[in-house]
Order: sequence, then structure tokens, then C-alpha cells
Amino acid sequence: MAKRVYLSPSDQRRNTYAVGDTTEAIQCGRIAEACKAALERSGVEVMLGQYDTMQNRVAASNRFGADLHVPIHTNACNGKASGTHLFCYSGDRNSAGYKACQAVLDVLGPVTPGAPDVIRAYPALYEVKHPAATTVYIETDFHDVPRIAQWIIDNTTLIGETIAKGLCAALGVTFVENANASVPVPVPLQKDTMLPMQVRMLRRGMEGADVKTLQAALIAYGFSCGSAGADGDFGSGTEAALKKFQTKYGLGADGIAGKGTWGKLLGV
Repeated sequence: MAKRVYLSPSDQRRNTYAVGDTTEAIQCGRIAEACKAALERSGVEVMLGQYDTMQNRVAASNRFGADLHVPIHTNACNGKASGTHLFCYSGDRNSAGYKACQAVLDVLGPVTPGAPDVIRAYPALYEVKHPAATTVYIETDFHDVPRIAQWIIDNTTLIGETIAKGLCAALGVTFVENANASVPVPVPLQKDTMLPMQVRMLRRGMEGADVKTLQAALIAYGFSCGSAGADGDFGSGTEAALKKFQTKYGLGADGIAGKGTWGKLLGV
């Protein structure tokens, strides 16, 4: 019986790229179409859903009987951070989700221009927690960094093909190369993370998109910010999570997200 993959590209039309007058939804849709073509060429059955609710997409994935559920996104933070980030349900390196993420990162990480490339457990994400299938949640790289945004725009087919190759490895399926494809040469590695980080110092009582980024990063490291999750409101739950994170990594548990804390959270 053929293996099945449900592709769930981002539908975030308001997340604009640093260049190119385009959005995360447009580029992730293109990546997913290329990935679908490559998977089907390799004998994998594919269902692709994009402009629907997460609940409906997960339900469709479950009805489809997917072996892997694969959200495809591009990331954003502070215009400096970069790297390919993959999320799975468990941080256990022997778990099915971690192994599947590793199979994708093994091929995608060397191709994408940013760094560092990481796999993290993020069970609170809806499309990690609720699919019946093993989830490989892909944040390809950071689209708020101009050179990386341009690279993503120029290489959606390469990215989709590479993701498909990793998914085939995870499924134990032989990947069939596209004989007609000309593979672009990846841009030289240039670590944007070596530049000074332009981040706002965050403390309890503050709100905004950067607070939401902080919360999402804390949750990804396993520190719950409370029942509201990453809601962009720096309350007591976020402060408590931040202090625990700072204590664990020897940052001084003052509950204030300064440059040192941001650097550790983002791996820079």
C-alpha cells in the first residue's frame, strides 16, 4: 500500500516577505506544490490543503489516513535570526516524529542559507498535537531577512523537492529524482546572526508580536506560558516561564528578556 502524506502549507497572507512584494502563503504554497509533485513522482499519495482552518485540515489529514502530516511555513522574528527549524511532538530522539524531522533536516538544512538548524519538541502547536499521523512541522528559514527571503522566492522548487526527498527517507520510500530539473546553487552561507540583534527588552505588562515570538520560543523549549499560550501578552505565566528558562541556562532569573536571553532562545 502506498504511503500517504498530507501537506499543509501556511495560509498566512498577512505575513509579508522582506523583499519581493509577496507573502508566506504564496511562497509556501509554491513549495508545497513542488513537494507534492516530487512525492507523487516517487509513488507517494498526497493530499494538499491550504486555505482552510487548522481544524479542518487536521480532520482531512486524519480521514486521508496520512502517514505523515507536514505543515510548511517560513519564519520571522527580528530581521536577523535565521535557520531551518523543525517541530515534532516529542524531543525523544528515538520517537517517530523526531526521526522524521531529522530525515528532512538532514537534506534541507545543508541547502537553506540560514543557521542554526534545529529540531525542537513543540507539542502545544495544534498541527503537532492533533493529527493522527506523525507530524513534521517545517519552518523553512526566516523570510524577514532580505537575502533569505529572496533565496526562498528564487528556490521554491528546490525547497519542495528537497523536503520531498527527506520525507521519502522518513517513509522508507525511494525518492525519484526529477531528470529535467536544474538544481540551483545555494547561496553562500552568511551568518546573519553575527550581526547585532535588534530586539526590544521585554518585561511583564508588555504586549506585541515580539512578546508572542518570545512566548513561542519558550514553549518550544518546554516552558509553558500558561493556558493562553503565545497570545502576545506578557503576563505572570510568561514571566514565570522566562525565569525558569533563565535559571536553567544560567542567565540570571530576572524575568526580563534582554539581549542575552534573546540570544539563547534563538540560538545565536
